[in-house]
Amino acid sequence: MKNNGTTSSAPSRHHLVCPECDHDQRFIQVMYEEAHLVDGDFNYVELIEGVVDHYICSACGASFEVDERSNR
Repeated sequence: MKNNGTTSSAPSRHHLVCPECDHDQRFIQVMYEEAHLVDGDFNYVELIEGVVDHYICSACGASFEVDERSNR
């Protein structure tokens, strides 16, 4: 984390790392199910609830699951 002279908090324990290539920057989060709030014209307003199915590494393409309950 870049130090700009202010006190920074500790890094989050919730950190994705690809099990194949150790990449840890960007992932595609593939959802099993989502519920969205939309307006009367079907325009997306916000995500109400989402259930993650798996992740895809943007570096190597590996697909993997994470037990998010154990990452809390």
